[in-house]
Amino acid sequence: MEAAFEAAFGVGRELAWYQMSARAALVFLATWLLLRAAGRRTFAQKTAFDLCIMLLLGAILSRAVAGASPILGTLAAAAVLVFMHRLVCMLSATWPAIDRVVSGRPIVLVKDGREDRQARRRAMLSDEDLDANARAKLHTPGWDDQRHGRGDKQWDVVLERDGQISFVEHPGPPRHDAPRPTHPRTEDAHAPG
Repeated sequence: MEAAFEAAFGVGRELAWYQMSARAALVFLATWLLLRAAGRRTFAQKTAFDLCIMLLLGAILSRAVAGASPILGTLAAAAVLVFMHRLVCMLSATWPAIDRVVSGRPIVLVKDGREDRQARRRAMLSDEDLDANARAKLHTPGWDDQRHGRGDKQWDVVLERDGQISFVEHPGPPRHDAPRPTHPRTEDAHAPG
């Protein structure tokens, strides 16, 4: 059995083309199974924690394909990483304190029209970064109009835990010319008679 395995997958760095191809196929299948076991969060969240597992898996598994490390030992190491990732994700879902340690907290950059310059410095975001994100997400010329109150809407801005910038429309003061909403049951209850 061991001789057949070595013939198919080779040993060490001196691999024939078919052995490297067989290793690539085996590593592909193993990676697919491991990522299925890791769960959807690994691709969906893209936090620093999730990015770390993806980078490590890529680095470790590439060694198995190239023959720099033993194939079975490398697959075992990859499996340990995936199951550690899954365990930490399960603990994070159960205990919010662990989640905050693992993934951090969002940083509020603009709230109620007031920009928090200290939060911007902590987030390491320049005016150009906000301009680029405003153009991409709000389809506006840039953030400068929003900053100086020239826009028709006001936005709260949050740097999310995964590094994305969210723009949440901030409800402005009520317009006096807007029609008053009617609620049939409420209107009927207060009607004379």
